[in-house]
Amino acid sequence: MAEKMCGICGKREAQVTCHECGIPLCDQCVREVRIESTRPGQRMMGRITSPMKSGVQKLKVCEKCFKEKEFLG
Repeated sequence: MAEKMCGICGKREAQVTCHECGIPLCDQCVREVRIESTRPGQRMMGRITSPMKSGVQKLKVCEKCFKEKEFLG
């Protein structure tokens, strides 16, 4: 049974896929982007109001998307 290999380095087994382009990534090649939520339902006067949802989204992307894309909430 062949495991999916990382699309960047090709040496290690892929753990996640890039949120933007979908390429398989190992734990060494993945980059994490943290974006503050800008939804009006979760904020009031600049403060997070939702007790159930965090005000930060975490996206796992590849190095190429990390450099090229603009990540806005």
